[in-house]
Amino acid sequence: MDGNIENDTVMIREDDQTMMNESAKQKSKSYFDSHRKSRLARGGYWRHDYRYQLEEISRIMPERLIDIGCGPGAFLCQVEAAYPEIQLNALDISPEMVQETRDRLSDTAIATVGDSEHMPLESAQYQVVTCNMSIHHYPHPQDALNEMYRILKPGGALLLNDMDCAAPIRAVANWLFPHLPGGDVKMYNRKEIEEMVRHAGFRNIRYRKISPFSFQCTAAK
Repeated sequence: MDGNIENDTVMIREDDQTMMNESAKQKSKSYFDSHRKSRLARGGYWRHDYRYQLEEISRIMPERLIDIGCGPGAFLCQVEAAYPEIQLNALDISPEMVQETRDRLSDTAIATVGDSEHMPLESAQYQVVTCNMSIHHYPHPQDALNEMYRILKPGGALLLNDMDCAAPIRAVANWLFPHLPGGDVKMYNRKEIEEMVRHAGFRNIRYRKISPFSFQCTAAK
């Protein structure tokens, strides 16, 4: 009898967690759908970090690059302006953001609506995968990083950029996230990021602070 109650309790907790995860994704989709034309979004929420990603891209000069969680395409606009020869791709859960990205980039760019944790993309397609200020929205970031590894060609590079704050600020942010409208899930610390990237199969992992509030993590497949 007690065993049945315990099993039922576990199932309820798992169902609650699943609902929370799906709620976060739906909140993200709704929030970013409604912010397609906002000045802040179009300019890039964290555009001061883009130069560090562009430096890495200039060193690699890939034929094909994809930006995961592309938002309104602000980052890819900078990539296209600097390196028009790169074939650009994008993925986002928000149809409105994907359309905005399509509208802002050249006709050769390919933007896809999709979930970063279950990408509707073929394996081993890109030399570079970028992800800017998006991974803190993912209920299952390990799944997303596994997918980024899958779609990269052998020898390809991951360029990951997200928030990195002092522990007290991070704790407050993580407490607030479930109450915010944007579908934020969790701000991860350095150890968590490096462990997830390593677990996905990446090597040559390099993590660095690029501002008081953000990091860049690069790795190779």
